[in-house]
Amino acid sequence: MKLFSLNSDIEAASLATMTNYLKFLAGIFLFAIAWSAMEPLSEDNWLLEMLPVFIALPVLFYLGRRFKISHGSYTLIFIYLLMLVIQAHYGVGYVPIGVKLAHWFGTDRNFFDRFTHFFSGLFWFFPLYEMVVQSVGRRNFLDYMIPAAIILALGSVYEILEWLAFRYSGPHIAFLFIGAQDDFYDTPKDMAMALFGVILAAAVLLIKNKIFPDRRRRE
Repeated sequence: MKLFSLNSDIEAASLATMTNYLKFLAGIFLFAIAWSAMEPLSEDNWLLEMLPVFIALPVLFYLGRRFKISHGSYTLIFIYLLMLVIQAHYGVGYVPIGVKLAHWFGTDRNFFDRFTHFFSGLFWFFPLYEMVVQSVGRRNFLDYMIPAAIILALGSVYEILEWLAFRYSGPHIAFLFIGAQDDFYDTPKDMAMALFGVILAAAVLLIKNKIFPDRRRRE
């Protein structure tokens, strides 16, 4: 069975009738949240880091009942949210794998948060693309621009929330939550990483659509 498909009758899944695969992902995710909540680096920081997850879950449930979303898209969403859950447990600048990634990129900075921003663009693009096609129909350029605009807009909202945390929370929590790690250009770099992810996802999807066009394409 193909993971990615816009053929909603056969390949896609709806949260109104969860498949065994979606139940499997949900079970792993609930276990991950329980693990993340056990002795996190900071309980206050954990709540801030998990806030996007807690907001995303009911929104995802609503969208999953309204649209037919492929298992591949659910898998991408699952992996991305799992990254946020891991980050909430350790703290932005202290995720163990981020140290190893830093060596690969020739820096001492924990690189995990840069990856979460990159994958926010890469992993969310296809699910949003599926929903855009189902809601507004095939519109060529707009099919790619609308998901990109949504991802980057939400990314900018998150950066504003980081600024509010810096402005109104204590210095310790702000330091843990923002995770700038003394990088003056942390915010634009985060947005750039999300943009790179969007561009890569759009390019891959565009090439795929050119090589394997959908014969059921709606005009």
